[in-house]
Amino acid sequence: MNNRCIQCMWLFLIIMQLFYHNSLKAQDPQFTQFYASPMYLNPAYTGVTYEHRFVANYRNQWPGVKKTYTTYMASYDYNMSNLNSGLGITVMQDRSGTAGLTHTQFGLNYAYHFKLGKFAEMRFGANLSYNMKRIDFDKLRFNDQIATGSSTSIEANSYQALNFMDFGAGALLNSTQYWLGLSAKHLTQPNSSLTGDRVPLPVSISLHGGYRFILEEKSKQLKRYISPAFNYRHELKNDQLDIGLYYYHLPLNVGIWYRGLPFKKYAPTYSSAESVAILIGFDLHQYNLRVGYSYDITISKLSIANSLGAHEISIIYEKFHKNKRSKRVLVSCPKF
Repeated sequence: MNNRCIQCMWLFLIIMQLFYHNSLKAQDPQFTQFYASPMYLNPAYTGVTYEHRFVANYRNQWPGVKKTYTTYMASYDYNMSNLNSGLGITVMQDRSGTAGLTHTQFGLNYAYHFKLGKFAEMRFGANLSYNMKRIDFDKLRFNDQIATGSSTSIEANSYQALNFMDFGAGALLNSTQYWLGLSAKHLTQPNSSLTGDRVPLPVSISLHGGYRFILEEKSKQLKRYISPAFNYRHELKNDQLDIGLYYYHLPLNVGIWYRGLPFKKYAPTYSSAESVAILIGFDLHQYNLRVGYSYDITISKLSIANSLGAHEISIIYEKFHKNKRSKRVLVSCPKF
């Protein structure tokens, strides 16, 4: 890693820290297959493809617990190689709780990159999103409705639909064998309250990276490799670490991930170990299509018997002219 690269990463970290201060805890949607939703993980990944890329993600978390978290996401990005840039759009909806709380997000991503050598590059990206939060009061029943028999409650007047803009940024050191990324969401700390109070979203920081040990390569096409990787997230006093290992043997991709921080002690009722995830994916090279499925085995006090784990599906399709594939694109991170 050369000095120019180190200076870029430190500069980006300092800029993000200028935005960071204490706030209230929030819950962001998350994916076990975070590398299969690259623009959500880090906007610097925008355009890390041959030409066009379409991605669809679905997550059903804890189906054994009624009305928990269901997340849908779709994205498209394009590699503007002549401008050293990438441009992308994202649409996401997260649903949770008996009240039908929905968070819908429309995002616009941009990334710029420059070479650090023949097989390495530095990328910077930004995300601007429009967000809407809603509660479905038809799914709730309050005490005054029971007492009066009314179909509506005065409690509904205490809540209002919420619309806000949000901003995030990211940096990525990318090469043919290793990668290291840093990203931050909610840099402007928009208000997230549905009651009219001031409840700013706290800055959420992610540090992610890994290495790819190539076992077999033929005609610039990877046949087999092993890839350890990690994703560390920090938000106020809360931390989360995902660490795992992938094995790729064309067309099969299998992986195992652990989520938790066993050496950090939270409150006695809070488990520092959350889940172990198993992933299987297929790279349908002839169709430029990748399909992945993962299942989270809950190992916290919630238990797998109560939560029934979490299911996640991702589909990635790339479209490009044949001459584009002959060029080496620096995509070293895992596919899922």
